[in-house]
Amino acid sequence: MTQPLPHTTPPIESRTTSPQPVRGWRRFLDVYYAFHRWAESGWSRSAVAGWGVLQGSVVPGPSDALLIPLGLADAKRAFSLALWATIGSVIGAHLAYLLGAHAFDSFAEPLLTWFGVSEARLASSRALFERRGWVLVALSATSPLSAKMICTAAGAFGVPFPEFTIAITVGRGVRFFAIATLLRFAGPWVQRWLEKKAGRAGTDGARVASQ
Repeated sequence: MTQPLPHTTPPIESRTTSPQPVRGWRRFLDVYYAFHRWAESGWSRSAVAGWGVLQGSVVPGPSDALLIPLGLADAKRAFSLALWATIGSVIGAHLAYLLGAHAFDSFAEPLLTWFGVSEARLASSRALFERRGWVLVALSATSPLSAKMICTAAGAFGVPFPEFTIAITVGRGVRFFAIATLLRFAGPWVQRWLEKKAGRAGTDGARVASQ
């Protein structure tokens, strides 16, 4: 009786190369091109201004969260975007100031507590704001300090309105236009670098697919 021949076909080895780096680049570039389309759609100025109002008043987050990607996507409009970001941020800062001045006990104090400011810290800060409130406002506008907390405290502790307006406008203007300057002159170089990466990622993706 003839015995069946043993199966001699070697097992198929998996040669799949992990495409995670390519996928990561593609996701990043998809977001970048989405911002580029947004910048060309005519809504970029309204977007940075609207975010400035929200972030400057009550919404947590970086003040230049939209200015940087939109300015990078359209470097020629970087200074225009900086202007609108400044306008929106100043409006938001004034809303925070008014909350501190007219609704401190009912709204602003719980808001500051929610942001992590203790009652003891509020008490110790009152005298400092009475002496150098406008300096703190200007510093908060150009540094990682929480501008919305400083603006709310400025209204609550009686920083004069004209001094507050000048400090927040100059501080925000310096911050956003400094960023816009970098975007305007370094943005095209970064854009070419990203496009080069996009081509490289596409080549790597094709190689992965063929494997």
